[in-house]
Order: sequence, then structure tokens, then C-alpha cells
Amino acid sequence: MSNEKNSPTIIVCIDTTNASETALRYACYKAKTTGFSVQILAVMEASHKNLLFGAKAIGNEKRQLLEKHIKKLISSVCKETDVTPSVSVREGDIATEIIRELKFTPDCAMLVFGKSHNSLSDNTVLPKIVQKIGKKIHAPITIVPENLSYEFLQRMA
Repeated sequence: MSNEKNSPTIIVCIDTTNASETALRYACYKAKTTGFSVQILAVMEASHKNLLFGAKAIGNEKRQLLEKHIKKLISSVCKETDVTPSVSVREGDIATEIIRELKFTPDCAMLVFGKSHNSLSDNTVLPKIVQKIGKKIHAPITIVPENLSYEFLQRMA
């Protein structure tokens, strides 16, 4: 499936957790049924800013790990769904970068997050992000639980 310039877009926010794979798979099956395009948004939070010399090396290593993870996700999900997402990797505050990405994607039809079933951080991070961006965006937010089965997702197609 090609990403047409003016077709509605589903933006999937991912990180390196398994929940991201389920969220991407959900978005791709949803796009397959609607004709929408899919865009992966990965935001690397800036860290180690107080390390004068090591920050750049740490940032590059994080980016390489993230890009490797994204390639693996795209490879497995694209074979299964026949949907090829575009990719945007940003660095900064997660909520700020999501809002910024949405400004560059005015045809965003849906914003998708993955929800890990065993991560306590998801229980605090996701609600804070959704609360921060909720008033500033004009697209529905979908939170996809990690434990959705392949069969369930395939039935969406």
C-alpha cells in the first residue's frame, strides 16, 4: 500500500516494547480496511544531557537500537498486512513531539499507543501523555493492549 499525500493517516507511537508491535499491527490492519496510510512515530527522550562528552554517543546508540527495532517491526508486520508505514524518529519530550508531529500531519485520523500488560510505567506514563496532548490534538486516541491475539487483529481486515 502506498502512502498517498492526502490520504488520512494513522500515527502509531512506538518504543522498544512488545506492546509497540501489537499497536503497529493493529494500525496496519485498520489501515488495510480503511485505505489509510500508517506512520510510525518514535520519540527518543533526551537523556544524559549533563554528560558533556557522552551524551552524543549515548544518543547515537539509542537511535541505532530504536532504528533496528523499527526495521524488525516493519519487516514482520508488513509481510503480514501488506501495509508499509512511513517512519518519523524525533528526539525530545514525548508529548511535545507528538503534538509537533500532528501539526505536520493535519490529516491524522487516529493516534495509536500500545499498552503493555505487565508494565507499571505504562500505567503512569500513558495517562500523563494522553492528558498532556488531549486538549491540543484533533484526532481520536486508541490504546491497544499488548495481549490482543493475531486472530483478533486479522479479523479486523
